[in-house]
Amino acid sequence: MSNHPHPHKCTELAATRLWLRNMLFLLLAGTGLLFQPTSHAETTIPAFTAHYTLSRSGITVGETIRTLSATNNGEFIYQSVAHATGLLARFLKDEIVERSRWAYQNDSIRPLHYITQRYGGRKERSTRQVFDWDNSIAINTNNGNTLRLPLPPNTQDKLSYQILLMRDLKKGEKILEYIIAESDKTNTYRFTIIGEETLTTAIGKLRTLKIKRMGDERNTTVWCAIDMHYLPVKLEQRSDNDGHLELKIASAQGL
Repeated sequence: MSNHPHPHKCTELAATRLWLRNMLFLLLAGTGLLFQPTSHAETTIPAFTAHYTLSRSGITVGETIRTLSATNNGEFIYQSVAHATGLLARFLKDEIVERSRWAYQNDSIRPLHYITQRYGGRKERSTRQVFDWDNSIAINTNNGNTLRLPLPPNTQDKLSYQILLMRDLKKGEKILEYIIAESDKTNTYRFTIIGEETLTTAIGKLRTLKIKRMGDERNTTVWCAIDMHYLPVKLEQRSDNDGHLELKIASAQGL
C-alpha cells in the first residue's frame, strides 16, 4: 500500500499550510466606545503571556504564544511565536516568530524595530523594519533587499498596533484607525464596534467587546476581554477561500 497522501488530501494540506504561514499571528480589532476616558497610568498594559489555539473548520491546526515584557531601558518587547500542532506538524515544521520593540511616546506607542523570522521550513525567511523617526522613514530589509518607506506620524508595525488597540479601548476612544507599516507600503486599518458579549472560554466566562474590521475581505471579527485590559481572546474569519478560521485563548498570565 502506498504511503503517499491522496491528491485531494495534498490539495487540502497545501491550502492549510499556506493559510497557517500567512495567518498564524493575525489579530485585528474595531472602533468606537462610549466609556469614560482614563489616565495614562490606567491605560498602561501590564506584562503578560497568552497562549492561543488555531483551528480551521473546527480542526485544531496550530498554536500561538504572545508575550509582552519590559526591558531595562524603559522600552517594551511584544513577541508572537506560532507553529503547527497535531497531524499538520508532521508536514509543516515552520516556526514563525514576530517581535516588536517599542516605547511609549506622547501617550501613544512608537515602534522602534520589528522583525519576522521563519525557521525550520524549506525556505527560512527574515524581514526587518527599523523605524528612523528623526528622518521619518522605515528601513525595511527582506531577505537582503532594502527598501526605504516614508513614515507618517503615529505609524505602527504589525504587532505594536495590537497593544495600542488595547490601550485605546481602555481609554474609551471612539475612532480606532491605525497606519501599519508593511513591507513596501503603509496601510490603514479601520474598525467598528459590534457590542458586548459574554464568552465561555478555556479560562472561564469572560465579558468581551465584539469588534469587526471594516472593509476586510476575510470578514474578521475579534472579541476583547474587558476585564483583562481588552486582550483579544477570540478571532474569527470567514471567507470563500479559507472557510472558517478561529484563534481562541487557551491560557493567560499577568492580566
